[in-house]
Parts: sequence; C-alpha cells; structure tokens
Amino acid sequence: MRTYADACGITRALDVIGERWAIPVIRELLFGPRRYSDLAAALPGVSTNILSSRLRELTEAGVVAKRRLPRPAAATVYELTSWGVELEPTLISLGRWAAGTAVDPEEQTLSPSSFALSLKTTFDPVAAAEVTMDVRLVMDDDVFDSRVSAGTFAIRRSLDPGSNDPRTGRQPTTGQSMQVSGHPQDLADAVYGNADLAAPTILGEVRLDGAPGLFETFASCFSIPPLPTEGPS
Repeated sequence: MRTYADACGITRALDVIGERWAIPVIRELLFGPRRYSDLAAALPGVSTNILSSRLRELTEAGVVAKRRLPRPAAATVYELTSWGVELEPTLISLGRWAAGTAVDPEEQTLSPSSFALSLKTTFDPVAAAEVTMDVRLVMDDDVFDSRVSAGTFAIRRSLDPGSNDPRTGRQPTTGQSMQVSGHPQDLADAVYGNADLAAPTILGEVRLDGAPGLFETFASCFSIPPLPTEGPS
C-alpha cells in the first residue's frame, strides 16, 4: 500500500481509502453485503483487476471483510466491517459538498446504492417535519425500503424484495406507502427535478404506484444544496 508518510489523520485516512475506486467500493457496501459480480455491475467503469486489488487492499486494511454465505446461497460476499461502516457520515458529507456540481447522464453512471445514498445526502428534515410515509424503490433487482417520519429518514436494502409492501420488516406506521420503479438516474431526475407528478402514472421510465400526490410529497423532502458563491456575501 502506498503511503503519504505523513502523521496527519487526513493523510493516514487517505493511505487506507485514497486509492482510485476505493471509496465507490465502500459506497456500494454501505447497504449490506455484495457479491463480486454485484460490485462489478454497479461500477462499470472499473476493470476487474483494479476491483480485485481494491477489495484485497480494503480487506487487508480492516475496512472490508470477505465471507461465505451459508447454503442455499453459498456465495462469497464482501461487507463493511464496523470500522468501515463508520465512514458513512464522511461519505454523506462529501456527497453533500459536491451535490450541486453538474452531472452528465451520458457520461456518468448512477448505481442503485449511489441513488439511495444521495437521498440520505439531500434529505431536508425541516421540509419533512410533518411527513410520515414509506416508499419502496425498485431498481431492477435492487429494492430499497425507505421511511420518512417526522423529520427523519431511513433507507435500507429490502429484507423481502418479493413483497409489495414497503413496510415489510418494519414497525407499523400511521403514514401512507407507495412503490416507485425505474432506473436510478430516472428516479433521481424525478425526485430532484421538481416535476408535477400524480400517481399512479408513468413519467418517462418511472412507474409510480400509490395514492395521487404521494410521490410529490416524498420528493419535497429532498433538496440539492446550492454551490457556495465565491467572495464576500
């Protein structure tokens, strides 16, 4: 592992996670264990040898652990260690810092995990203060269950993706629920685009299943922070 040979905590952190593609790998593991093939599919820009190297280095550093799932899955997965999980607030802060920069959908990909993390990054607790609802986000084989509840937001990879109920595995809620299906980039465009949406409907490649107006309420809980202006205010 290359090192800055600098005692500063920042450079020591970069010694561990500063190699190219290390942070995107960590991002993909924030929502639970993933197989090598899952990571390769979510990160189409990384070569197989670089992905293997990053996983090996992060494992040796104690950020990632590798284990074999029991039967019937019997698959090898990678997951964050408790130390690796502690990186989540840092990644959210980095994402918020860059949230207002331009995105070119033709040149830049957006994985399901990246979109899910972006919701954590852009959640506005003030705007969501009086909102209580469950939203299931279906992005092909990736299914996430999220909950907005009185100024708080939680999202996780679904424990039961076969169920149509986004509240599966959760405590009962007095709020409403809906399901949103589509490609991560289309979902991002719908959430952050301030479109006039009414469910159930199809907006481009996004399908909304729920009471009219629910998605609009959900989208109002998230906002992209503006870039800071230079010079005195």
